[in-house]
Amino acid sequence: MSWFDRHAGEDPAAFFRRLGTALESAGVSAAVEAACGPFGLRRFVARAEVREGRVKLGAVDSVPLPKGGGPPSGAAWIAGAPALESTLTRFRRSLPPAAQFTELAIGVVRHEEGPLDLSLRMEEDAAALRPTDLPVPTGAAHPCEDPAYLRALAGWAPRLDAMRANFSVARSEWALVDGRLDDGGRRVPAMALATWHPGQRRFEWLLDRPAAEEAPFVEPSFSLDQSGAMELVCFAALRLGAASVVQGTLETGVLVYLATRA
Repeated sequence: MSWFDRHAGEDPAAFFRRLGTALESAGVSAAVEAACGPFGLRRFVARAEVREGRVKLGAVDSVPLPKGGGPPSGAAWIAGAPALESTLTRFRRSLPPAAQFTELAIGVVRHEEGPLDLSLRMEEDAAALRPTDLPVPTGAAHPCEDPAYLRALAGWAPRLDAMRANFSVARSEWALVDGRLDDGGRRVPAMALATWHPGQRRFEWLLDRPAAEEAPFVEPSFSLDQSGAMELVCFAALRLGAASVVQGTLETGVLVYLATRA
């Protein structure tokens, strides 16, 4: 007999609704969403256990999706883990004492659009849940999770680190005129790479032709966080043979990324 069947009583539908309400009240879905990272298709199982009365996350089981995505963003998962553990602890404490589990597995599916799909298994049912038991996410993968792009990132890693080290922010007064960047301290050959809109978290290329053939270089515009935008323009500058990347800010607050030749 499953954990659910043991605790559902004579009205399984009512118990299921109670679990859903408890999850919502605890904020579990929002915490999982944040820990998944800002973009991308997701399909994974997160495992947890109770230690000293609190839920603690353990292993994450996932298989990369053929078109990109699958596991959560490593940095986002680490950053979001404390908040997620707190919400899961609140959820557990809201259950009847007899139903307060000691082991938990959370199946997570995030589609390109629509709400997050969560599947919970408790106690002996938790170990049996696998990523392949979950639905395949629908929609397009995010360009920056394109497998070809990730392979290229790995191959260019040492040189990309050097380009990141050459990233700088322009002074408040700067201009790009006739192919030269003038930031008050220098006037060097430069070209506009892309813009990033903080409010919309929208990235848009300004190049006449793609810097490379992988998906994020070919897509003209897509959602992206600021750290992702910085990585992408540094990689583009490297592929174009530039020397450095400079970030400028327009009066509207939009960020402009420029590649310099010197």
